[in-house]
Amino acid sequence: MSHDATKVLLGSSRSSFRVVDNKVGTIAAGLAVRQKSDGTISTALADGSLLGISFGKDLSNAGRTNICRAGLQVPVLLASGFTPTLGAQVHIDDTTGEAAASGTGKTGVNAVYASAVLTGVKEDGTTGNVALIDFQGGL
Repeated sequence: MSHDATKVLLGSSRSSFRVVDNKVGTIAAGLAVRQKSDGTISTALADGSLLGISFGKDLSNAGRTNICRAGLQVPVLLASGFTPTLGAQVHIDDTTGEAAASGTGKTGVNAVYASAVLTGVKEDGTTGNVALIDFQGGL
């Protein structure tokens, strides 16, 4: 099978520049992750501060999620029907953790879109729309 530049595997980045940590809890790859006061993680703004983008379950599969705290060309899931503009600021849906258009219930973050819409392959083998984002200094 040949390489398909329009597809990206969620839970990885296309650049070697990335800062990755892990936390207790499970968040699907490609979603923004926030930390609750008890140290566990969530996608909801109401639960705490933004940590980064989920790379999914850690390799030991011990109930922890790898989180990209800073990186280049990191895939993020897009809200249904949303098409980002290359170079535009990334906004995160305050409930789902998906990238979305700016507006009520969306938080602008320290990241820009580095790609158009691509097909992302999720951990369970299904696909969804993603875009690559750059955030060298963290979200």
